[in-house]
Parts: sequence; structure tokens; C-alpha cells
Amino acid sequence: MIMWLRFCLFLLSFSCLTNGHAAPKQQVLLLTYHLKAPYVIDWGEQRGLYFDLAFYLNHKTDKYQFKTELMPRKRLDVLLAEPFADVVVGVQPAWFKPLADKMLFTAPFLHDKDVFVSDARKPVRDQDLADLTGKIFIGSQGYKYKGIDEIVASGILERVDTLQEDYVLDMLRLGRGDFTIISSSTLSYKFSHGEQARHFYVANTPHDLIQRGFMVSKTDPQLHQFLQQVIQQMPADQEWQLLLAKYQIQHAMVKP
Repeated sequence: MIMWLRFCLFLLSFSCLTNGHAAPKQQVLLLTYHLKAPYVIDWGEQRGLYFDLAFYLNHKTDKYQFKTELMPRKRLDVLLAEPFADVVVGVQPAWFKPLADKMLFTAPFLHDKDVFVSDARKPVRDQDLADLTGKIFIGSQGYKYKGIDEIVASGILERVDTLQEDYVLDMLRLGRGDFTIISSSTLSYKFSHGEQARHFYVANTPHDLIQRGFMVSKTDPQLHQFLQQVIQQMPADQEWQLLLAKYQIQHAMVKP
């Protein structure tokens, strides 16, 4: 009887020991260079969809611990040249073509698009986009704009930059340029938070269609597989639907 009790105590102590020393979670940064609403609303207060996305992913796993970090694109490019253990969020393959042999991309978790916006008093309409001679384009520092950069380089179009995309509408209002490019999700958020839509003209033809997903190193296929599985479940997940509604971008949801 005494031997049996000792054996039971041994099993109990072994169980407590193993449970108390569970394998630590793999720390993963969700890196973004997009300092704009609704993705990053306030960096200091950690507010925005990408911060909520880290919490959302943490609810889905016991293996990983996600945390959102802001990183300028130039610094990110330097980091990506080295062995990479984290995740870039909200991107698509076309933006990182030189890294195609090193990176894996997930399916998109959001549909978005970049749109041309101008002052409603001096609209730049779809037909005007064919000839931008003498106009001033308002861009965001560090951003590359397909088609626009080439026209700027030719000297036909002038470009002025803001520190971040959140400020381009302010620049338009102040008359610092003729038109800008802004993400539809950012525009929708701003229009639902006090910005007056009637003051701006949005061209029908988008500048670019965007499929926002995750970029992961090919050296971590398990992390890629986990993210893919979460994305597949997102359209039917009420928690994800509520997050999109919180930021007024339900229209950006990927359909099953």
C-alpha cells in the first residue's frame, strides 16, 4: 500500500513538473510599413486592425505568440535580405518580386484597392488620367506607385510627399497638389470618421487592386500553413466579421 501511494505521488509530481514547463511559444512579429487607418490608427496606443489581428491570431494557437510592429519600408527591405523569422502583414507578391525565391505568400485575408482622389472643386476624372502633364501628384514617403513613378521620372508630372498616407487628403484640401492615391479601406474609414466625402472626387478606375495577405519565409512552412488555415476559416468566423465591422470595412472581406 505504501509503495502504491509513493508511486501515485511520483506520477502526480511528474505531471506537475511537465505541465509547469510547457514548451515556450514561438514569438512572431507582424511587421507592417503601412502607417494608415484602419490598419494602424494610433501607434502609441496600439490601435488599429493590425493590432487586433495579432490578438485574433493568438486566440487561434498555442504554438505562436504574435505581436504587431511598425517598420519603415527601407528598414524592412534591409531586414528581408537576412534570414527572416517573422511575418509581413497586408502585402501581396507583386510588391516583393525580387524575393519570390525566398518567401511564401498566403491567400488574401482582405480585398482592397488603391483609388485616385482629387478635390471635388477641381476633379481629376478618369479621362484626365491619360494626360497628367503639368499636374502635381501627392504621394506618401517611401511608397512606390506603379505607372506614376515612371511619369514623374519623365518630368511630365511633379510629385510631393507626405510623411504618411493618412495626410494626403489634408494636402489636397490645402491645395498642395491635384490628385493623390489612397487605399479604399483608408478612405472608407476616414469618411465614416468625420471626413466629408462631398469634398473629394473619386475616379471610377482604380490605380491598383490589392489582395492583402501574409508574407513568410520559405524556411518556416509550418507558420505559413497555420496562417493559411486561419485565413480559410475567416469568412465564417464571427470574431473576424466583428473586427471588420469595427473599422467599417466589411466590404473588404474575402468571400468563402
